[in-house]
Amino acid sequence: MFSSQDPELAFPEPRRAPLASVLGLLVSALNVLAEVMLLPSLILAFFAAELTPSYPLIGLVPALAASLWTVARVPAHLLIIRPSRQQQWAFASALVRAGAIGVLAFAAMRTDPSVLLQSGRPLLLTFFLCLMVYTVAGGLGSVPAASLIRAAISPDQRTDFSLRRVLAGLAASILGALLVGRLLGVGSPAFPGNYGRLFLVAAIFLVVLAVLTALQRPVPSAAARQPAFAPRTLLRPLADGRYLRYLAFRLLLAATAAVDPFLFLYAVIRLGIPASSIGVFVLAGVLGWVVSTPLWSWLERKAQPRTVLQAAAVLRLIAPTLALLLPQLLTVEQFQSRFGSNAPTVAFAVGFLAIGAALAALARSGPAYLAPLAPRHLSTSYGALTSGLLALAAFAPVVGGLIIQRFSYEALFVATILVGLAGVLSSGWLAEVIVTTRQPQPVTLSPVAAEGTG
Repeated sequence: MFSSQDPELAFPEPRRAPLASVLGLLVSALNVLAEVMLLPSLILAFFAAELTPSYPLIGLVPALAASLWTVARVPAHLLIIRPSRQQQWAFASALVRAGAIGVLAFAAMRTDPSVLLQSGRPLLLTFFLCLMVYTVAGGLGSVPAASLIRAAISPDQRTDFSLRRVLAGLAASILGALLVGRLLGVGSPAFPGNYGRLFLVAAIFLVVLAVLTALQRPVPSAAARQPAFAPRTLLRPLADGRYLRYLAFRLLLAATAAVDPFLFLYAVIRLGIPASSIGVFVLAGVLGWVVSTPLWSWLERKAQPRTVLQAAAVLRLIAPTLALLLPQLLTVEQFQSRFGSNAPTVAFAVGFLAIGAALAALARSGPAYLAPLAPRHLSTSYGALTSGLLALAAFAPVVGGLIIQRFSYEALFVATILVGLAGVLSSGWLAEVIVTTRQPQPVTLSPVAAEGTG
């Protein structure tokens, strides 16, 4: 990671180490905080659902967020070749993201609710434009930002820093969920003013993130060494049977995300859950991530990453199954008398809890499983091919929207369950791998926290 020819240049000076560590933690935490407040598959998807009756357009929101973020990381990897430019790119990324969300906040707060009764198209177009700018900037900036943090932390401090970064990210994610509940909950302004306030707060956090990034000092000689990537080797992993089984499993699991942006919409439309309760489901998803993270860490140490991947596949079945069965359960008098009027909210919260836990499992075990599977000289090819195909699979919610529009919600739930069962079965064919080195996984709740990483 660092040059060994000049130790004084390769590592930050001792007096810089504490400041670099604090700045790195704050930057990571603020990034997680903003990402939770702008979750594409829940918050942004429901914002779009308030503006259009088109289910495919609603599904396009998380699809664009995941795919554009992943694609933008491809040229971003070239930025780390010149470490002196890392800070500029990371700063510009945070500034552009803040600007995009700030424009969206202004547009949402300036739009009168009565105007939406005539047409929500202008605000919808503004939303998609800002979403694309925000996502591309985030993907471009994610690589130099991470490289900048790594370069500022000396090797002997990295284990402790990684643990503190995980804890800071978990705390930030819970704070973000609580802020969503407060800004979009009972007593908030009418739509779209409530979302305008949310976007404004997120933009402020991103401005602070940009300022902190500007305070970070790059280490010019700390060039990140990456395995060479040759385009002609991109398809070489397809000759590896073990990788093909893993890829089939990941694509099936990615396809189950087709249901994610429609779960809360279904709960509001069909089950009468108030839209102001969206914070409950954001918090449930975050808690699923936070609470399960130590479990996945322990399980990976005891039983290898394959077991964690299998657990993620099982968890992905819970949300669509609950959505399919809950309307029938609500007609049972004993069920209503036992759980009361809060039964739909509690049941759907369990579904989002399971989704959060599954994403945490994928984010940890996906890279941990693929790393020993790929030959060292082809590791970048394995990772690039996986990310590229998962970026295509990210458009599963668009297909899910087409299924709802052509058939029904129930048809999508059944299709998702069948695909999820196929994923569970395919997990049994995953090859055993031996992980010899385990390091704490940084917390990230980006649009592709699990689905966009190899």
